[in-house]
Amino acid sequence: MDFLQLDQRISNCLKEGHFTEAEQELRRARAQASEEGDKYALEHILSSFVELYCLMQPPRPHEAESYCLELEQLTRTAYSKLRTAMMFYWCMHDPARSIAKAQEALSAATEEHDSKTLYQSLGLSGLALLDLARTKEAVQILFEIEKVVAARQPIVVGDETLFLERLSEHAKDSGTTTAIQRIAKTLWPVCRDPQFAQRRKALART
Repeated sequence: MDFLQLDQRISNCLKEGHFTEAEQELRRARAQASEEGDKYALEHILSSFVELYCLMQPPRPHEAESYCLELEQLTRTAYSKLRTAMMFYWCMHDPARSIAKAQEALSAATEEHDSKTLYQSLGLSGLALLDLARTKEAVQILFEIEKVVAARQPIVVGDETLFLERLSEHAKDSGTTTAIQRIAKTLWPVCRDPQFAQRRKALART
């Protein structure tokens, strides 16, 4: 299966608002992947279904959730749980469910020694906690993020930025502010994206 061509066709459909056509395209691709027993292709296609149902107008979050859960069963990885948590947060706007699923992702990532998924799950948990005004718990997430950064574990630099920015607006004590500054000072020099680097520089000076 040519993923590049499939993704391009789906992208064109989304840009033009042809959501039904994109859905039909993915259903055909899924049938082919299932017939061929291609697990990698099936994972890619299910992920595309999630994106489609989140982006279409109007969104269909319940269908997106169904495919997220199917992905969890298919792959049984920490990242698949994180993907569901992200869908709960960004598509369903349900921070409480996002926190619960992110905790599952954190536990699985710890078992799998997957520091990238663990790091991203921490950032997402922090955002959701702030949405629910659970600031004290969000501060604890901050310190967990600092531990990962200090340990020099493999991470995707940038996954923490929005959380740090939002937490800095709620910070009421010097300990929290100082921790945000320490993280930002450590990360901005290694950030390849100029925009994210500037955002971290600003945090470092907060």
